[in-house]
Amino acid sequence: MEFSEGNYTIQGVNVLDIVHKFGTPLYVYDAEKIVTQIKSLRTAYSGSDVRVMYAAKALSNVSVLKLIRKYGAGIEVVSPQEAHLAMRAGFTSREILFTPSGVDFNEIVEGVNLGLAINLDNLSALQKFGEKYRNTYPCGIRINPHILAGGNYKISTGHSNSKFGISIYQFPQIRELVDRYGIQIHGLHVHTGSEITETDIFLKMAEILFGLAGDFRDLKFIDFGSGFKVAYKDGDMVTNVYDVGLKLTKSFNEFCMMYGRKLELWIEPGKYIVSESGILLVQANVVKSTPTVTFVGVNSGLNHL
Repeated sequence: MEFSEGNYTIQGVNVLDIVHKFGTPLYVYDAEKIVTQIKSLRTAYSGSDVRVMYAAKALSNVSVLKLIRKYGAGIEVVSPQEAHLAMRAGFTSREILFTPSGVDFNEIVEGVNLGLAINLDNLSALQKFGEKYRNTYPCGIRINPHILAGGNYKISTGHSNSKFGISIYQFPQIRELVDRYGIQIHGLHVHTGSEITETDIFLKMAEILFGLAGDFRDLKFIDFGSGFKVAYKDGDMVTNVYDVGLKLTKSFNEFCMMYGRKLELWIEPGKYIVSESGILLVQANVVKSTPTVTFVGVNSGLNHL
């Protein structure tokens, strides 16, 4: 948004013209910023066969999803409803990764029926999947690496008490179920939190996945999730995606040489792609002054944030 006295514009369009046409409260998204963020990731990971899988939970506006697909990204969803929304935006089943957590197994069956790539994050789902599909439908496995990382404990998803992923210490059980049912494992996945700024955390996650990958000879991809921190205000510390991309790509390529063939490197950015693109326009209803503070009441609320 550009500001000048008495004049507020978004990409040269006057804000008042926008709200007069569409009303308020109103979300406005900067398509140029979204495209720039996607391109920056491709540049950062240019040394590998990177596949950007946009995390739909960050923002599921259909027009935004269409834009993201236009610029070559796939999409990661956590429910059949998000999958159907992605398809409405033009994504094919081959472009959708379904990583549910704590859902009824029928939702996983629905994902298979839709032809989605499936990630499983608990042993009971893996066993049911093996019993039903055996070696007829591939899946990925989400690993909990027991790494505490992220902006705060509530958004850290890879520590020992997290519900997400199968504990790395339960790897023997994973191996036993895969062998028992002949399950095709096409991917390994990890996501250990949001707002991670330390490159070493991503490299540590990679090292853990590389140590497990040799047990699965049919892998197609390794998915490193995301967690890239973006700025909420000027001066905020952010993730240096170029440093992460350079070092992770180097480590990944070295692993692929040892593995014996080239795999795809997947990442799942959500907030990184869209957080800095959105503007919420509201109308002031009342200005309320007190002896100590002035409040501005608007026609919006936390429900819109």
